Amino acid sequence: MAATNAPTRKSLGSFYTSEPIVRLLVLWGMRRPHEVVMDPSCGDGRFLVAAAAAGATETIGVDIDPAAVTRANEALSRSSRPFRVIEGDFFEVLPDTLPPVDLVVGNPPFIRYQRFSGDARRRALESALMMGVHLTRLTSSWAPFLLHAVRFLRPGGEMAMVVPAEITQTDYGLATLRGLARHFGGITLLAFERNLFEDAQEETCLLLATDRGASCEQVAFVPVRDATDAAGVIQTDRIGGVSMPVEPHAGNVRFAEALLAAEEREAWDLVKESPGVVPIGSIGSVTNGYVSGDNDFFHWTKARAAAAGLPDSWLRPSARSSRVLRGLAFTPDDVEHQERGGRASHLVVPEHDLFSGDPVALQRFTAEGKERGVESRFKCRTREPWWKVPGLIVPDVFVTYMAGAHPRSAVNQAGAVYSNSLHGVRLAPGHDPEAFVLGWYTSAALLSLEIEGRSYGGGILKVEPREMLRVRLPCVAGVPAGLAARVDALLRSGRYEDASRTVDEALLVGVLGFREGMVATIRSARERLVNRRLGRSRKAHVHAR
Repeated sequence: MAATNAPTRKSLGSFYTSEPIVRLLVLWGMRRPHEVVMDPSCGDGRFLVAAAAAGATETIGVDIDPAAVTRANEALSRSSRPFRVIEGDFFEVLPDTLPPVDLVVGNPPFIRYQRFSGDARRRALESALMMGVHLTRLTSSWAPFLLHAVRFLRPGGEMAMVVPAEITQTDYGLATLRGLARHFGGITLLAFERNLFEDAQEETCLLLATDRGASCEQVAFVPVRDATDAAGVIQTDRIGGVSMPVEPHAGNVRFAEALLAAEEREAWDLVKESPGVVPIGSIGSVTNGYVSGDNDFFHWTKARAAAAGLPDSWLRPSARSSRVLRGLAFTPDDVEHQERGGRASHLVVPEHDLFSGDPVALQRFTAEGKERGVESRFKCRTREPWWKVPGLIVPDVFVTYMAGAHPRSAVNQAGAVYSNSLHGVRLAPGHDPEAFVLGWYTSAALLSLEIEGRSYGGGILKVEPREMLRVRLPCVAGVPAGLAARVDALLRSGRYEDASRTVDEALLVGVLGFREGMVATIRSARERLVNRRLGRSRKAHVHAR
């Protein structure tokens, strides 16, 4: 797609494709003669112009943006090839209104489910269902868009599309991929180390699908550095890659494992199947934290609360982000450290019952909130009373929700609640929080985080509660004496990688009995995935040594 003003582009989910990627997809798509080529979100028509130049005898474009349609018509009119550009919602275009298509090529719109609503979403989900795929309302627009486009292809037809990496990382993405696998004889995904769209901050892949009307049970996953590397790959007789099963009977498919070298995958398979390495969900529960509605208003320092006359019993120590998890435990001293630095680390939770309430303090507190407009904030106006934050949990352990190079965990020694910037883990009886956190810092657990979590364009790793339950970490009955103190000191002095190496040697090698060479391979695998993720940002890379 081509340039439209930024607000319009965002609302339409349009992120315009660079010329190297256009050439790459058209080069692959037109490697054998194709007569009718369609771009169902054609923008300025650049994919169709390239296809016509490569020999397509007819091109068809669809776009909902009138300005884009005008530009596409202008661009395609310079070619002697027949063309047609349809202005409108692609989901309202039906296959029987157009000639059978040989190749679908392009970049589908990416609209998050929050803005993908109404009749457009209803039509999209109905079309996906016609292709045998049930998608929920939490689906982004690109997924049903791909499935609808398949309906226009003749038997034997092909598809070459830009897709977000969500196709391998989310439930609805994998459902879409499985749906495509039921309609194509072969599917290849090219996964790029660097972002294709800087303004989208979204990791992307190229999807190459062949032989419409057949089916496949595996997808070839091919990591590539950039467009130049990808061009060299697709011009070979056999693209290759790591074969990944996609049918439901294959269980939980983790495409991140395909990014590892063969010896790293072998080592990881041995480690994750060890009885001493277990998923978090087998030893505890994971819950996201509270949403205050106005962090500045609801979080106070003890000093400010005392000056305002708020009862001390109203103050709950709070872990507000992973930045406060400096050591192996989050302690009362850590709370004080945050407040000495000017960061309010107590959540105000007023009590208003007959015996412990303080009506005068409550009136002052709520009056300030009303004056600042807090009661009209979305989260506040939808709860009763608006001034009391719900969903407070005191977990055994805090774990990171979103992380850069160094995901954090800490035992909750402060008896603190926590915000939705973190997850809380409540362990089953008999499991030691300190042993859990030590296990977290092993290379095995850190690699599992990279595999289970979702990587975003800015280098951020995001791990939802359901994904965190699948993260595997060592579960040991006894922790070597002095280990916790050594690791805590290393973490607090900023020596994260040294802390990880220390628990590797103590737990993975010393307690569980893994060979040092295997542990070094796991450490290398984790470093590979972290640096690949951080390579899409300007953040420092990990050097695990």
